[in-house]
Amino acid sequence: MVDREALPDALRRAAAQLAEAADTAAGLHAAYTRLCQNDEATLEEHVLEADQALNRRVDVGLYAVDRLVEHLTSQAERAQRRFPLVDTQGNRVLPPRPREPLALLRWWQDLTPADHRRLIERRTEWVGNADGLPTAARHAANTRLLEGEIARRAHLIGRQPGDLGELGVEDRRDLRGLIKLRALLRDDPHTEGLADITTPRQQRYLYLLDAADYPLKAAVVLGEVERAEVVVLHVPGATSTVDLRLFREATWMSNLREEIGRLVGGQDKVAVVDWIGYQAPLDIASRRSVGDSGMSVLVPGEAADDKYARAAAPKLAACAEGLRALMGGAVRFVASGHSYGASVMGLAMQQTAVFDVAMVTGCPGLFATDAAQFKLPPNALYAAIAPGDIIGMLNIFGVQVAQLPGVQLINPLPRATTYPDGSRGLLLPPMGHESYYNPNTASLHSLAAVAAGDFDRVRTVGRFTSLRNVVGVVPGVGGSSGN
Repeated sequence: MVDREALPDALRRAAAQLAEAADTAAGLHAAYTRLCQNDEATLEEHVLEADQALNRRVDVGLYAVDRLVEHLTSQAERAQRRFPLVDTQGNRVLPPRPREPLALLRWWQDLTPADHRRLIERRTEWVGNADGLPTAARHAANTRLLEGEIARRAHLIGRQPGDLGELGVEDRRDLRGLIKLRALLRDDPHTEGLADITTPRQQRYLYLLDAADYPLKAAVVLGEVERAEVVVLHVPGATSTVDLRLFREATWMSNLREEIGRLVGGQDKVAVVDWIGYQAPLDIASRRSVGDSGMSVLVPGEAADDKYARAAAPKLAACAEGLRALMGGAVRFVASGHSYGASVMGLAMQQTAVFDVAMVTGCPGLFATDAAQFKLPPNALYAAIAPGDIIGMLNIFGVQVAQLPGVQLINPLPRATTYPDGSRGLLLPPMGHESYYNPNTASLHSLAAVAAGDFDRVRTVGRFTSLRNVVGVVPGVGGSSGN
């Protein structure tokens, strides 16, 4: 697909269309001339002379059209030699866009800076969401789209962007999400919730923005994907909409990035892509009335429905393949997921083989009965279940993760550790479903070690150790080095 129609092709097409029209006109003119000739006996002299004069003028005109067709054809040939990559507006025509991420990246790299600017201006949404394009290009397009979406929605309500007015519930949520994205990228000091995000503002990028439908979908990069040695693609779980969870997610993933950085020699070697690029379930459980009794019971909510994961997995797999094309084969690529997001990742890992290792936390199932179903290297799947995390003990989507053959189960027990720079730390156990990425926890340290490939630091427990011991922090449960 080209940006616009090429000038040489357009000239050829115009010549062909003109020739076809001239042939039609010549046929009609010939028919009219024959009728005039048959009618000459009945015509007065002045009428006959008028017909003959008009017919001669048409003959001359048709001859001129034939010459014009020849001239246009010659002009098309000259244009092909002199201006093969120019469109009908005089701008450079872009070569066809490939779909495969690596080919698309090479296509982009062959374009000029002016082409890049023109595409970002004219194909903003496409550039912002095209898997395989550089992070900076997607960020430029998506921030342009972000400002446009905020302005458009603010105009609809006739108020300033911070005043949500009378918009519907879904529109209000998405507008809040858009404003939070802008605050995250600008590091607005007046916005509550940004203070704990340790990734510097200049290393935050908007990698994906889809505001076409509710809920708003986005992905934020923390770090420099193209220069990192370790890249983590993370998927958050249920209730993770941009307006509700963006700052929390950015805080958690900054914690993970910082801990990995301590193991590999600096945060600049690490990038995390936080992918809120799907419609996550909006609740984990809900209350429903029982008949007419007035009593209510707690029943599984949307998080027990696999439709959200199945709709998201192909998009996540495409995102992963785009990232792999962007960063090359030498970079360590880590699949990561929390809660329902881990289940989404489980499906994606059955669709793409680009990951080097995977780590999941509080996962209710990976849509698998054996780790061999994932397109991962052997012994490359790690799972963490925190004490008190009931979600991680469920088997809603396939075999319970702790009992999945081939999984390496991370031990959450407290312990001391020494970092490569000689500093020491006491690692505390995570507690509950939303504790895995808290600083100074055994879970965060082990996840960072998995991501870094520093397996001597990873403490695991046997797959058949009772879950009561694994998640109950029962004294006496030892750990072992996992690999």
